[in-house]
Amino acid sequence: MTTIWNAPKLLYRTAMLKLSNVKSDQTADYNVAAASYDDYYSKYLGKCALELWDKLPVTKGQYILDLACGTGFFTEKLAEKVGQNGEIVAVDLSIGMLERNKEKAAEQNLSNISFVHSDAISYLSNVADKSVDGVVCGWGICYMDHVQLLRELERVVKPGGFIGLIENKASSLKDVSDIFTKVLMDYPEAMIKDVVLHLPKNKDYLVKTFCRGEFKSEYAWDGEGIVPCKTGEDVAEYMLKSGASAGFLNALEKTKVTQVFETFITYVDQRLAAGKKVEVKHEFCAVVGVKAYQYSGL
Repeated sequence: MTTIWNAPKLLYRTAMLKLSNVKSDQTADYNVAAASYDDYYSKYLGKCALELWDKLPVTKGQYILDLACGTGFFTEKLAEKVGQNGEIVAVDLSIGMLERNKEKAAEQNLSNISFVHSDAISYLSNVADKSVDGVVCGWGICYMDHVQLLRELERVVKPGGFIGLIENKASSLKDVSDIFTKVLMDYPEAMIKDVVLHLPKNKDYLVKTFCRGEFKSEYAWDGEGIVPCKTGEDVAEYMLKSGASAGFLNALEKTKVTQVFETFITYVDQRLAAGKKVEVKHEFCAVVGVKAYQYSGL
């Protein structure tokens, strides 16, 4: 049973992991989740991502980068929109997600997509200056250094080109996070790696961070998407199969994963039985920015 005395233990454990600089690998978790990602994450967050898609100024013949492309929610749409005279480069560090993306593109006979196994920043560093019409990144900037990302985006995007970013906010999945914290207070030794995420606070953060220089914000908004879950098992299944817990799973001692999730399910069911809500609510923010033809630097 969780007691207040467990909290200092968890805080100490977390602090030591940060100092150890041993970071979790979200890529390993995404490789596992690739097969079920579309049936869970895309199924429920796709509607949110469509808000971004509808605002992107994509036209025929463009050359666009799809960073952290995943299983291809944006990739295939972009490829169809730019047509055969255009080109899409789909970049992802998870080989599992990238392979699923390739399979779906082949099923749709899309031949204007190049697939690259790489992290986004490393890939961008080798892209020529002012050579790209647009860059899209769905649910991926949380794994990137935002200062480095902005520097590369400003360098590679052509004047008049665009960026489109959507990401979970720091407040996302609060109920789920609170319950996992309670579980880890029971088993602080289960955490063996530091989980590093750069989640934005809100749309204002995105505008301030990515549209403060060469890009001008055209659209920026906050939103939410709720995943319907009725039981603790429903919540656990979503977290395990959607990729929403990517990085967290890899941070756990393998022999403790089952115990952690069984306890998580118990705590969720107890909370529901007490008449309290456990919302699986993704709070997100997004921005579309267009690069000025001439930047004054003011």
